[in-house]
Amino acid sequence: MDTLFIGQHILELDETESTNTYATNLIKEIQVAEGAVVFTHNQTKGRGQVGNTWQAESGKNLTFSLILHPNFLAVDKQFYLSKITSLAVYGMLTDFLNTSLYDIKVKWPNDILVNDKKIAGILIENVLRGNFLQSSVIGAGININQQNFSNVDKQATSLSILLQQSFELKEMLHSFCRHFEALYLSLKQGNFDKVSQAYFKQLYKFNEWAVYQAKEQKFTAKILKVEETGLLVLSTEQNETLKFNFKEVQLIG
Repeated sequence: MDTLFIGQHILELDETESTNTYATNLIKEIQVAEGAVVFTHNQTKGRGQVGNTWQAESGKNLTFSLILHPNFLAVDKQFYLSKITSLAVYGMLTDFLNTSLYDIKVKWPNDILVNDKKIAGILIENVLRGNFLQSSVIGAGININQQNFSNVDKQATSLSILLQQSFELKEMLHSFCRHFEALYLSLKQGNFDKVSQAYFKQLYKFNEWAVYQAKEQKFTAKILKVEETGLLVLSTEQNETLKFNFKEVQLIG
């Protein structure tokens, strides 16, 4: 692993219910080095954002959690961890996918799409100390070699489906770690604007009219921005500004 600290310590598990749960319990028990990764070949009860589940075929995909101690990051800037994780997945995918042929986008708040189909999901759980973060567990599920998604999500895809070849999972994990470390160090140096600019450049439906649904009401709006806290800010056709937290609004089309 040609990184300074991200992925230098990898705890490899044949099977676990959730790498996020395992990592969260681990940091309660012992002092874990920053950048340590909990990686499993089979995640039986993967968790998604706000109670959703993440399902993956055993041994086919990347399912892992990254442990950080981002005590430089204020609570009201914690969504930057989601930004750099999304960008790291994007960077990893661009190592293999030609962006002139494949449209890779970050869908707020925690999905990565290729040609409008989901290829990755992210779940971040933070422990706070005062106004700053004490520790973070960043879980990611990235579809690599799985071919059949009919029982999970017809709108899903994988690198193997897109390129008709199989990939070595450890190499893919190393690629992610390299991209993440560069972004994390940039964040540590205070390059918040640079990170945000990169994030908005890849944000799905950014500044484009689309149909959303909130509280069973449908409306047309476009994304103005995502606040540092993670709130999605939309502007409607009536020029009304609306803000939503996770799970409060859904993109319909």
